[in-house]
Amino acid sequence: MYLLDSSVWIEYLRPNGAAGIRERVRGIIEREEAVCCGIVLVEVLRGAKREKDYSALDEALRALPQLPLDDRVIEQAARWGFVLGSKGVTVSTTDLLIASAAHGRAVLVHRDGDFRRIAEVVGMKEEMM
Repeated sequence: MYLLDSSVWIEYLRPNGAAGIRERVRGIIEREEAVCCGIVLVEVLRGAKREKDYSALDEALRALPQLPLDDRVIEQAARWGFVLGSKGVTVSTTDLLIASAAHGRAVLVHRDGDFRRIAEVVGMKEEMM
């Protein structure tokens, strides 16, 4: 399974988005290997330009299997934030939650250096595009 971060979705949805990203995302979707989580949903939907776009994106993203943002995810994200901070590494809380949701459940596909920094410390599976 692959959790596609909003950074990848945004590039995929751009009319002139990078061909390699569009191809990679399309393949993951066609093989039914894409999953989503609530925070990615919020990040993508907030960028919709019109109600019609919002509704279409909402329907498409909610149709994917959803990774929970449960107590385990929150506790793990908090711990990772603490560990990273103690090493002088600062990443966003949002990215900690997304990474924690993916950890042990899906490869996180992204275009965000924060996820690479998280992976270097906690050993999660990620793919930077």
